[in-house]
Amino acid sequence: MSMNDEMTKPAHEDDRSDAVTPEPVDESVEVAEEADAPLADDVLIELAEDADGRVGDALRQVLVERDQAREDRLRALAEVRNNQRRAVENERRIERASRAGAYRGVLPVLDQLDMALSQELETISIDQLAEGVRIARDEMAKTLADQGVDRIYPEVGSPFDPVRHEAMLRQEAEGIESDHIVMVMQPGYAMGDQVLRPAKVAVAP
Repeated sequence: MSMNDEMTKPAHEDDRSDAVTPEPVDESVEVAEEADAPLADDVLIELAEDADGRVGDALRQVLVERDQAREDRLRALAEVRNNQRRAVENERRIERASRAGAYRGVLPVLDQLDMALSQELETISIDQLAEGVRIARDEMAKTLADQGVDRIYPEVGSPFDPVRHEAMLRQEAEGIESDHIVMVMQPGYAMGDQVLRPAKVAVAP
């Protein structure tokens, strides 16, 4: 073959040698997938009716047990939903009762304040007014204590706790070590391990 013949050879002849032959489809896979699919209810019922002897009895028994299992499952799901609904309602009821108890404890404080404000200022002394405020304050402290709220009031000279204390300033004091409390500027409050408000303190440098 001459060079000219090679140059004039059709391009599609080379392309045919590189073409990809499609792989045959395995129909057995599709048949197997169809075989794995569950039979419809009407098919199962028809099979049970057409079957004779022990095979028919077994199929009918299987259908009865299957229907019973479905009913049991639906009943169990309904019971779970009812239990969840009751649990949510109980949580809301307990939360409302807890809030009501806290609000009920505040009412005596309001009564003391109303009583103090209703007095004629000209007829009471400063000491009497201060006594009314003190009674109201004690009632509020008792209400908080009943709800599990404790006062944070660290002793002077005790170590500074960044969780329960808030350092407002650095102040030197004789006999107080570094990072120890020099003065309590405002008490804090905590409910168990949860700090509602840290105590504001001055800390030795």
